[in-house]
Amino acid sequence: MKSLHGGDTTSAVLQTDPDGLTLMLGKFSPRKETPVHNHNSWGIACVVQGKDRYRHWRHNDEGQLKVLYEKELGPGSFVTWLDPPHDIHSQQGIGEPALELVLFGKNTMTIPRNYYDPETGEVRTALPQ
Repeated sequence: MKSLHGGDTTSAVLQTDPDGLTLMLGKFSPRKETPVHNHNSWGIACVVQGKDRYRHWRHNDEGQLKVLYEKELGPGSFVTWLDPPHDIHSQQGIGEPALELVLFGKNTMTIPRNYYDPETGEVRTALPQ
């Protein structure tokens, strides 16, 4: 699995088709929340092991970020999101690493995504890192 976000979060592409539909496995650490980011795609994530704290964010016209809702997901629980701008989120395992299967409309490991700083409002675009 490939390390993401400079921390203990890792992911692996399990399958991708020619149109971009991509199935991934993600592992989210309890040590550090992921940066607030998007994937520039719709998606569905289902926890298969552990618990995950999922925060869905909104970036308003003034450049501010606001948490729209927070969910605690356990095995069998899932969350969905639409195409941008409705795909901004952050995640963190709770107590132990959380494993998730994630289905995306695009191969999000090959396209730039936005990273958002909730304190400054700065938005940075980069390939997954």
